[in-house]
Amino acid sequence: MRRSVLLVALLCGSAQAHAQAQLEGRSADLVFATTDLKFNPTADLKFAVVDMGGKTQDLQVKETATEIRIELAADVLFDFDKATIKPEAATALHNVAEIIKDKGKGKGRSVRIDGHTDGKGSDAYNQKLSERRADSVRQWLGQKEGLAQVKMTTQGFGASKPVAPNVNQDGSDNPEGRQKNRRVEIVLSK
Repeated sequence: MRRSVLLVALLCGSAQAHAQAQLEGRSADLVFATTDLKFNPTADLKFAVVDMGGKTQDLQVKETATEIRIELAADVLFDFDKATIKPEAATALHNVAEIIKDKGKGKGRSVRIDGHTDGKGSDAYNQKLSERRADSVRQWLGQKEGLAQVKMTTQGFGASKPVAPNVNQDGSDNPEGRQKNRRVEIVLSK
């Protein structure tokens, strides 16, 4: 019975109340009125499965009081060491365009597109690559997503603003860290 109560509580959106009860040391059964709950374990639960073709789009959106920051992994957008947008990046860029269209309403809002690279290669090369990638995203959004009238500026930072270490503490290569550093950030001011 306790599992049934917990399952119904989770399904009904009461997970927070359950967690709070557990933190306060109370029995979770005290949080729920078990006499009012009816659970049929043989009932069909309805849900939808979305086929992503085995792939996910690395798109993270962070909103603060002053800006909306959309981060895309460069590996989603570009082949290694390239600035030409891959066809499979269309969905991620379409989602970015929808956010800009939805949140960018009103005057005075600007969109800045920042390109970043990992630490491989020279500073000068990485700087140019990050600039070309930011420009490619701006052109895509303007031409393919109908945002040509939106004021978008681009900036490349090369490897100067890493979000993860490019090398491990022992000096060996850190491929996971380098992957996180290869990114494009779209910043929409509020």
